[in-house]
Amino acid sequence: MGRLLVVDDELDYLEELVEALGFRGVSAISVGRGAEAIATLRREPSIGIILTDMRMPDMDGITLIKAVQDAFPGRKIDFLMMTGHAAPRDMAQARAGGAVRCFAKPLAFEDLCAALAELDGGRDDGV
Repeated sequence: MGRLLVVDDELDYLEELVEALGFRGVSAISVGRGAEAIATLRREPSIGIILTDMRMPDMDGITLIKAVQDAFPGRKIDFLMMTGHAAPRDMAQARAGGAVRCFAKPLAFEDLCAALAELDGGRDDGV
């Protein structure tokens, strides 16, 4: 699998998640803010999947999706959303905003890995 960008303002959670993904062979980069995610995408053209938290202080996940789509219009990037506020309305809002899948926190890790494998299988660029 290629590169995954994980965006979450809960840094301890972020570190644990990236480490667990690494044990599964998923190459992940992590950042704690939406603005950092945009800067990372500029430096890392191999990123093709973004897993973002829905609620963050500087930029929520839906705003991040829109900002990435605006900044990189020709780039194929899939979005996954995670949220600690997994009300049906939040999940529907995430999908309407461009997320392929939305996961409740704490994450069901096996479900996340299955979604990543599914997205990876549909790519031509090895991401």
